[in-house]
Amino acid sequence: MPTTSTLPGASVNGRTPAGADRVGVALPTRQRRPGFIALAVMLIVGLAAVSAYLYSQAGSKTPVLMVAKRVAAGHPLTRGDITVVNVAGDVTAIGANGLDDVVGHVATVDLLPQTLLQRSMLTRTNPLPAGSAMVGVALKPGQLPATGLPDGAHVDVLQLPDHNAAAATPSPAPRLLAGSALVFTTVSDASQTGGTLATLVVPRAAAAEIAAASDAGSIALVEVAP
Repeated sequence: MPTTSTLPGASVNGRTPAGADRVGVALPTRQRRPGFIALAVMLIVGLAAVSAYLYSQAGSKTPVLMVAKRVAAGHPLTRGDITVVNVAGDVTAIGANGLDDVVGHVATVDLLPQTLLQRSMLTRTNPLPAGSAMVGVALKPGQLPATGLPDGAHVDVLQLPDHNAAAATPSPAPRLLAGSALVFTTVSDASQTGGTLATLVVPRAAAAEIAAASDAGSIALVEVAP
């Protein structure tokens, strides 16, 4: 009878003999790409460096001066008008060590709260413009807006008609004495109930007439846009 040889792992009549060696099929292996690994490492290192920089910047702050209360143009700064805040990053502002130096300086523009203070906003010179004068006026209720006038407001200064004139005489219209005058400051007038004393910056040529109208009690202030 002829001898039949069987290769390892071969089947006989569709069956694999017991104990026969099994031939395994090798799976493909994933190739490593050194370039991708290096790129990933660089990204991780870069992100770590950026995070460290941002953290250091967040922790590095500079004390600077900030406006605490509104200061109208032409008014000197007081200690209570300014506060010190710590800010991060590059900012243009007067450092906290300049606090004592700026007290007494005059605001060249209206300074609003929470504004970082800069040298260009201040001056040492007299706030009174050339050709101008400061004049005080006494006002009764009804001669200025009921809400009052803030420092730095602009007003038209009017001379009211004389109500003591004869009834047969037609009442003239109010006369403009100064247009867009600056309200430097206002305070309550203790000499009359509800009265107000205002200091105005007006053209020098109009100062005498405005003072006379105030003395006669025939003056009124109308707030206008700057």
